[in-house]
Amino acid sequence: MLSACSNDFEVTAPWKEIPVVYGILSPQDTAHYIRIEKAFLDPEVSALTIAKIADSLYYPESAIMVFLERTDNQNRLQFQRVNGALEGYPRKDGVFATEPNWLYKAKSSPSFPLDPGKTYRLVIERADGKPNITAETTLPAPFVIVKPSVMQVPIIGFEKVVPPTPISWRTDENAYFFNITFKIRYLDKNANGTTAAANELVWLAAKNVPRGEATSAPGGLFSVSRDIARNSFYNFLAQNLQRPVGNMYREFQTLDILIEGGGREIKEYLDTADANGGLTGAEVFPNYSNISEGFGIFTGKNQVIGQNIRLTTNTVDSMNANSITDTLRFRY
Repeated sequence: MLSACSNDFEVTAPWKEIPVVYGILSPQDTAHYIRIEKAFLDPEVSALTIAKIADSLYYPESAIMVFLERTDNQNRLQFQRVNGALEGYPRKDGVFATEPNWLYKAKSSPSFPLDPGKTYRLVIERADGKPNITAETTLPAPFVIVKPSVMQVPIIGFEKVVPPTPISWRTDENAYFFNITFKIRYLDKNANGTTAAANELVWLAAKNVPRGEATSAPGGLFSVSRDIARNSFYNFLAQNLQRPVGNMYREFQTLDILIEGGGREIKEYLDTADANGGLTGAEVFPNYSNISEGFGIFTGKNQVIGQNIRLTTNTVDSMNANSITDTLRFRY
């Protein structure tokens, strides 16, 4: 039996086209972009060499047609190939060729709205007669912020004498993972009280916050929450601000809370990565993909913004009493 076994195996298979597709749909976007590329192994040329050749990364323009299709009525929106570098989306330097950065673009229009709760299918038709490349996703419904309350005069605090600050919201079944971002507006002021400059800081306060699997809110919705520690807020400010010059000081204005949530496909991608990582993971790492052929992710997202939220005066008092932020000179 041992003599019948062979130690020979094929390192590189014959040339085969492998589609690679990435796209995230959002109802807030005025234009939608899909990245569509191809990958393959060449038995005679290094993959690092091939990656630097743009013609090896992308389909010829006449080789594919790209559509977004709404599954309930088969209404279609066609995408056009554009150079992302000219659209304000240059490709980062790295292994792959950066110019041109071919993407497929379609603008939003009243005749083809992206409606939350609806399922959309990406369809890539190939001119050579091969089967269509497809993927589907259902857009999450808009989220509803519960805490801090956005009714009347919204207010939030990061104070010394209170527990971590809860941020909570509700979602439908189509959103699974969330990011929480704060946009913090403040003024630099001169000693006489005149404004020297208006500024904004953007703080990613929490990333990949999961929702539970059981509905816990009226209407079949899911409740999601994350506590934000006081010192995480203080540390962010200390890392991004210097002591004011001379007798200048700072004054908080308002802040916005942006909650973005991604679809089921992001959950499945992260679950796959977790299951195959670490010492107890699988020996072979399968790549998650919801594309019918090849690799990639096609998913949807949505967001909600709680606007013009004020910080409590006790937050400023707590900051001035804390060694992390006492040099930042915030007043109210």
